[in-house]
Amino acid sequence: MKPKYPLICAVLRAAAAMIPQPATSAGNLCNSCPVPGVNSHATTSLGDSKSGGPCATGKAANRYPLPDPSCTPGAFNPTVSAKVFGAQKFTTKCIRDCITDSAQKHTMYAAYHVNQNSSCELDHLVPLEMGGADSLDNIWPQCGKAPNGKNYKDIKDVVENYLSIEILMGLDIDAARKGIASDWTQYIADSQKFCASNSCDISHYRK
Repeated sequence: MKPKYPLICAVLRAAAAMIPQPATSAGNLCNSCPVPGVNSHATTSLGDSKSGGPCATGKAANRYPLPDPSCTPGAFNPTVSAKVFGAQKFTTKCIRDCITDSAQKHTMYAAYHVNQNSSCELDHLVPLEMGGADSLDNIWPQCGKAPNGKNYKDIKDVVENYLSIEILMGLDIDAARKGIASDWTQYIADSQKFCASNSCDISHYRK
């Protein structure tokens, strides 16, 4: 049967075609990472963890915050090797939001009894760029400012870039992952010294 109002139908079809459609699995990097061999849903925990809390943020020797190891021991994706994340085609989008979504990640604020503010970040203890996993045992709310006025999250970002570059330059990836998971603050001085005289943009070191 022909439509009663063919012009109106044509206009509606044209309008519908202009509405953005959800990404298909072919365009989803969780299912098709451009670097072969990556299983975006793989995760290996660096310790036993409980879900839902209660969790308590600890303090390093320098009084900087550390995650609760019983809640956030750290985790990594075993299919992301140093060679994989050192590849130019690798992107953390191959891992991000593949195991957990934003709503699940935000439950870690409640687990840690932390009120979110502008200084906070849901931090991956073992960073995604080092092959960290996107599972909850690798996520914690990192909040607050250091005595120098910088957010802790920004200081840790420098540590993450530094360690990633060090791995690409030969540092053992397993040792780096375990080191940052046990106490990320131990690398602050070295990272700041390195980045003061060298580029800390990991893209400059990828091949």
